[in-house]
Amino acid sequence: MHIPIINFEAWTAPSSPQKRLEIAHELVEACHSTGFVYITNFGIPASVVEEAFAWSKKFYALKEEDRASAAHPPGSMIYRGYSKLGHEVVQAIEGEKFEGVPDYTESYGIGSDDNPEQPNIWVNESTLLGFREFALKFHAECWKASESILRALALGLGLPSEDSLLKFHSDIENELSYRHYPPISEEKVRSGEVDRLGAHTDFDSFTLLFQDSLGGLTVKHPGTAKWIDAPPIEGAVVMNIGDALERWSNDYLTSTMHRVHLPPLEDSYDGKGKQRMTRPRFSIPYFVTPKKDTLLERLDIPVASGREQKYKTITYRELCQQKSEGVFKY
Repeated sequence: MHIPIINFEAWTAPSSPQKRLEIAHELVEACHSTGFVYITNFGIPASVVEEAFAWSKKFYALKEEDRASAAHPPGSMIYRGYSKLGHEVVQAIEGEKFEGVPDYTESYGIGSDDNPEQPNIWVNESTLLGFREFALKFHAECWKASESILRALALGLGLPSEDSLLKFHSDIENELSYRHYPPISEEKVRSGEVDRLGAHTDFDSFTLLFQDSLGGLTVKHPGTAKWIDAPPIEGAVVMNIGDALERWSNDYLTSTMHRVHLPPLEDSYDGKGKQRMTRPRFSIPYFVTPKKDTLLERLDIPVASGREQKYKTITYRELCQQKSEGVFKY
């Protein structure tokens, strides 16, 4: 069982309405059946993605006290700033292991500088000269790509217009997270003593995930319940549906459980036996969220019109409150 790959070139470049419709239907089918899809030619140059990873490595090469100067503030509804190792327990989101082991990852979240509810927390400019300027530029590039995906989803779902989903979203609400997974003992992960990033679903509309070459992302296929690898593919971004769109679509689109586990490739490790360690991994997810007070009312999707309604109408803010409690440890 493999995750579908969709070439978005005909959507982002001038093409016929029929070709755009074909791509939109491909995207919706993938999001319905697996909830995960690789997208190529999505509109962000490879050089920009490479630069984003270069900046991430520079950030995590800073001294601990420099990273901590931009520390994530107290509060489970805040998604900005630096979260140190052991600060997050994403399994708490699903209620599976509220007291689960902390995730062996650290992250630095940024968003638009125009969001008063979620102000950015920057490291000192002199500490990482040029990072703020690039991070905001990359955030804008990710939003531009996401606008196309929102339009394609609306078209593929048969909604009244391509703007039917886009109008409920804004770049101001979204988060770009620079994640680092330090080396860790393979034995500790296999034994369950520690997680790299525990099994969870995202609670946004969808996520764009940029991976380095190491791998480790695994997806619980909704049809078979088996964990399958989602290895990095050169030139592709991973896109997955979140809880908001799953709820909005009355479960027609699938928010799929996923985790960061052990990388599948032998050259992703150092050492042997009990001393075998994973190599450091970097990833950059971009979380596309509805505006906080958007009502997640059931969408009128022609192909899903006969489904029994599964959810009561709530706002996205309420969904976030339900899902995020207990994620951050202080």
